Amino acid sequence: MRVLVVGAGTMGITHGWLLSRHHDVSWLVRADRADFYREPFELRVHDLRPGRRDTTATVALKLVTSIAPDLYDAVLVMVPGGSLPDVLPVLDGAGTDVPVVLMLNHWNLAGALGGFSEEPRANRLLGFPSQVGGGRQGHRISVTVFPHGTVLEAGTANKKAALDKAEALLASGGLTIRRQRRMPDWLAVHSMQQALTAAPLIEAGSYRAFAADRAAIARMVVAFREGLDVCRARGIRTWRLWPAPLFMLPKPLVARLMQGMFQQAETEAMVVGHMGHGLDEWIEGLESIRADAQRLGVPAPEIDRQWAVIRSRQSGA
Repeated sequence: MRVLVVGAGTMGITHGWLLSRHHDVSWLVRADRADFYREPFELRVHDLRPGRRDTTATVALKLVTSIAPDLYDAVLVMVPGGSLPDVLPVLDGAGTDVPVVLMLNHWNLAGALGGFSEEPRANRLLGFPSQVGGGRQGHRISVTVFPHGTVLEAGTANKKAALDKAEALLASGGLTIRRQRRMPDWLAVHSMQQALTAAPLIEAGSYRAFAADRAAIARMVVAFREGLDVCRARGIRTWRLWPAPLFMLPKPLVARLMQGMFQQAETEAMVVGHMGHGLDEWIEGLESIRADAQRLGVPAPEIDRQWAVIRSRQSGA
């Protein structure tokens, strides 16, 4: 298959590399950034999938700066959520029969797509690449590939053919796919995991200091519960949307479980790596959650406190 990856960050390069073993992969980048991406990348993969070994590869990207019509069999969009308004008009050039998978974090994807008042396009699919985590420094990328975690929307009958094609494509790269109902709602809950971690990490001064501080993690649990209140005020039924049920347990228990997760080496590598280039996106997510809390009249004192931490950092205080 001829596959176009829109976005050449950590996720885009890694997923394109996984697919390139069986497919002809190109990466769409801005023309003013093409020179940077012409230099090959060193990709270091810590592979936790059964039967796989850690790998170091040199990845030379096949670049394009515009979408040629009727050229690609599938498109993966792997850009920060804030870039979506700029990307959406470009995607129309791929054609209406080509599966276009939006694989990104977003607090309000339905709003970003203009709502779902009209029948969703059968070729525009929602997904999330949580099977891969890591970060980039210059032309060096370090990632962990987990045994599972790639998500695609369950979709409706008119999307079945496109979803089956997208799932087969991702599976050919050795990824394990789960179909998720109510995908925009799931993304809202999932996006809070990063948005509500930014301020605690900044406040602690380092990842390991944060992971060792049970009280800081407990405050993050409170912020997540406030975020779930905002979700419900938006009309999102959070029950059964993981990890929302976890946060219904007693706060000390949740904090202890979360601390155990944060102290895992794989989690540290994923969060620290992603934070290196994704912090601004996390902060944008926090700002969006707080804005919705205020708009909907939902009390969120811990989220407000987190926002004060961010503003203090931004002002240099």
